[in-house]
Amino acid sequence: MLDHLFSLSVTATVDRIVTGTAFVVRDVDFTDGTLLVLSAAKTTAEPPQLVTVVGTVVDFSYRDLSGRYELGPSDAYRDFEGGRALIAEDVTVWD
Repeated sequence: MLDHLFSLSVTATVDRIVTGTAFVVRDVDFTDGTLLVLSAAKTTAEPPQLVTVVGTVVDFSYRDLSGRYELGPSDAYRDFEGGRALIAEDVTVWD
C-alpha cells in the first residue's frame, strides 16, 4: 500500500534517465539534491533539460511500484528505496 504524502509541483533539471518512465531530477532545494520521478507515460526529457513535474509524493518501494511503472532492474533504485518519489501526473519539458 502506498502512503500518499502530499502534492508537489517542482521545476528542476533532469539529472539522469533510469527508464522511459523513471527519471531523476536535481535541485538544491531537495534534501539530498535529487528526487526520483515516476510517470505512467514515457517522457521525452533528457539531461540536462528543465522540466516541471506536477504529482504526488509517495514513500518509494520498488516492490510496490515496479509493476505499475515499468521500472526495470531493481539495482538502479537502491539509493531511493525507503525514500521519497514523485508520481507524475503532468510533465512539461522546457526547451
